[in-house]
Amino acid sequence: MWGQEPQLESVLERLKLLLSAHSNELETKSLHAKPGELLIKQAAPAECLLLLTQGKVAIQLQRKGQTARTLAVLEAEALLGEMGLFGNGIHSTDVRVVDGPAQLLAINGDDLLKAMIYDSDLIIELLALVSERIRRSNEVISLLIDGIAALHDKDEFLLEKVCQSLRPLDHCIANAAEQLKQISD
Repeated sequence: MWGQEPQLESVLERLKLLLSAHSNELETKSLHAKPGELLIKQAAPAECLLLLTQGKVAIQLQRKGQTARTLAVLEAEALLGEMGLFGNGIHSTDVRVVDGPAQLLAINGDDLLKAMIYDSDLIIELLALVSERIRRSNEVISLLIDGIAALHDKDEFLLEKVCQSLRPLDHCIANAAEQLKQISD
């Protein structure tokens, strides 16, 4: 999500092989979504895995009583909904189409889980992808905490260092870095 994801390419290739080999058992649906359309709703049950084949989506988190915050913007080919499907069964964020229409492939989650029994490599690749996404999220959280601490301590050098580390990750995180910098000015 934030930066390169080498595991994603392996997951996508294995997933395509699984879909091809188990096309009779796997229920898939092609989706065409308009700009602004909500594809995944935060706190809703995770029932399918989405493969974004064309377009852009925003990953958004909304806290109670606050406006939604965009965490990242993803482009094709992106895997969406895997954390909810393979985690606690509930989506932790909204996923909304941005910048034009999107095309997706929806794969029924129960069918996918059954078919994955035959491809342990895909399971391991998905675990590696989710683990890498969590590791990178932890890095971003740590940098943001460092930035807040630098603001509190009025440490301009550390704040600039943190902002430099945040800027290349994603335009949403780069915006957060700029907001930290503006607070200090």
